[in-house]
Amino acid sequence: MPSSEKACFEITTYNAYALFDSYDDGTEFDGFRRSDGYDGEAYRKRIRELAVLLGRSYSDSDVIILQEVESIEVLSDLLTAGLKDKGYVHYGLADDGNGSLFVGFISKLKPLSSALHSYPGCRPILELSFGIGDEVVKVFGVHFRSRIEDADTERMEQARHLSMLIEDNPDTLCIAAGDFNSDPLLSGPFTIFPELYDPSNAFHLTGDPSKTAERIYYSPLLDPDAVPEEQGTYFYEGSWYSYDNVFLTGECWDGSGLEYESAKIKATRNMKDSMDRPLKYDTSTGLGYSDHFPITLRLGTK
Repeated sequence: MPSSEKACFEITTYNAYALFDSYDDGTEFDGFRRSDGYDGEAYRKRIRELAVLLGRSYSDSDVIILQEVESIEVLSDLLTAGLKDKGYVHYGLADDGNGSLFVGFISKLKPLSSALHSYPGCRPILELSFGIGDEVVKVFGVHFRSRIEDADTERMEQARHLSMLIEDNPDTLCIAAGDFNSDPLLSGPFTIFPELYDPSNAFHLTGDPSKTAERIYYSPLLDPDAVPEEQGTYFYEGSWYSYDNVFLTGECWDGSGLEYESAKIKATRNMKDSMDRPLKYDTSTGLGYSDHFPITLRLGTK
């Protein structure tokens, strides 16, 4: 049963970009090995600065979902570097032993339950349940396959898997949060408007809460009444994309319990370069954070 007396719930999702620990396992990217200079000192500096960033600008969030985390030690080190003082005492990683970077979370709230859902050829999906007042909220943390890998089939299958997990929880407020590697404003393998409903697609998105239904979820980035703070969450080869997103089920507008309040791409000045693009962490200088911007979602009671 839900156990928290909180009347609101805030969540941030952030692709932290190749957040490797300081140990060489043989699966690190170029530039992230000890022989490249990414040693214990460089790693600790990065962790301290990321903890300061999250603590200063995102600590209103009850839960922070992080993508591209190498190990559980990275999450533990973030808490030790100052986030525990902000109330983050729970953490976990969806590590299925395949690959090198995973979805993790840090949380002020103790999850009622957690689970890892694997699918062949795809990164595992992290499932968390939280008790907020008299309501259970399900959070699915995801990181779909990269577009650089030309993995449309894998993204489609992972989207179908995600939709199945959501639909297995009817009448439950569900949130999918993460890096979907697909922009809902563009034609993609699974994110299309309900007006173009195609049952062969995994699920569908809308910017109109009244159109949410089975396998049709609300995306704040599609809402015509929303004014975006940034042009997107990811910049690549001269163009902006919104690969990072939060999707919500219709229970966020059912007039009971937690209801949708706001969602925004939230980036501070020091996360941007001189042209307001994401300032990616540079292993040669130790400067920067990520090539993605975070998104923060807030729910509250009316």
